Amino acid sequence: MLVHMRAAETAAALTEFPRRGAGTDAERRAAVWLAREVRSPRRTVYLETFWHRPNWALAHAWHCLIAVAGGLLMVSHAAVGGAFVLVALISVLADWLTGRSLGRRLTREHASQNVVSPAPAPGTSDTAPEVRLIVTANYDAGRTGLADRNAVRATGARLKRLAGGGRFTPGWMGWLVIELIWLLAVAVIRDSGTNGTPIKIAQLIPTAALVVQAAFLLDLASAPFGAAAGDNAAGTAVAIALVHALDAAPPRRLGVELMLQGSGQNGMIGLRRHLRGRRTDRRPANTVVLGIAACGAGRPCWWVSDGAMVPLRYLARLRDLAARTGGPAAPLQAIAHFGRGTGPALPARPAGIPALTIGAVDGRGLAPRSQQASDTAQALDPAALDRVLEFALTLVDALDAD
Repeated sequence: MLVHMRAAETAAALTEFPRRGAGTDAERRAAVWLAREVRSPRRTVYLETFWHRPNWALAHAWHCLIAVAGGLLMVSHAAVGGAFVLVALISVLADWLTGRSLGRRLTREHASQNVVSPAPAPGTSDTAPEVRLIVTANYDAGRTGLADRNAVRATGARLKRLAGGGRFTPGWMGWLVIELIWLLAVAVIRDSGTNGTPIKIAQLIPTAALVVQAAFLLDLASAPFGAAAGDNAAGTAVAIALVHALDAAPPRRLGVELMLQGSGQNGMIGLRRHLRGRRTDRRPANTVVLGIAACGAGRPCWWVSDGAMVPLRYLARLRDLAARTGGPAAPLQAIAHFGRGTGPALPARPAGIPALTIGAVDGRGLAPRSQQASDTAQALDPAALDRVLEFALTLVDALDAD
């Protein structure tokens, strides 16, 4: 019970670093404080600094505006307008694959830090662990833009349910790519000499969608940072509590490493950089990543798939393990969740590393108050943190025995 209470206190304390957005001084101060919280007689901690361009909303707003300019140009010069749209499309895809793009180059560069605590060295009488378990969560705060207001999120949740619960639908970047491909196809048709009313209507639809997206993205790029108590100070606190609990009763076959990500709201770039810098000692056969997402309120869940572009599935074996240990038939009654964002463990999947994200969502499948001004320490539900922590402990025990 003491560990559970400590998690709620840690989450509340992390919100006392106001405006801890990706690449800010407040984020770096929070990293230093977290390092002190994690350090123990068994654990060493170090800060891993990396440079990046965290304003992803502004980067993609540039992509939308370039495509809109191309749409206007193609009315008189189809080939030139199509070239603009093609540049925007290539840049969006490059951003998704590498985190680098033309839009990113038009934003400012900042430094962030990962808080890394390697697995404790085995004792003289202990055998070396067979598998390295990386427990990760992001500790930075997101911006509170119009796109994350309750009405907008509720509408998106309803559309997701109508589309089959999100099992096959793309994320928001996927829709952006669809709009760009649509507009590019119109440019090709216009260049062939066809310019009738149906083509004008076909061009208007994706162009209008791009204008709306650009407006939301520009608002988000300049919006203030929230307290981010539930998303994701709560996940960070549960990750720390989980690791301390496992240090008190170490798994037999797992070496537990903690990696708290900076710039997590920027597509979890912190984990991506961490894995990229350690390709030589991160082999899919002996590494598992467990991400702790927003869990400030709601019902425990595990992510089946995730991704802002296309849905990427988490490892089936880990999903089955989560269903057996914490699913509807278990006392915790956790549920399967289909995300369309970027969970803390998602960057491990393209790297070929087994991974799973867990957290908590409400009845609509949303993290309550995520990226809203109301996501404060006072709104945290300590019972939700308890349940996700219990789910994580049960899952790690099952993984150790698997």
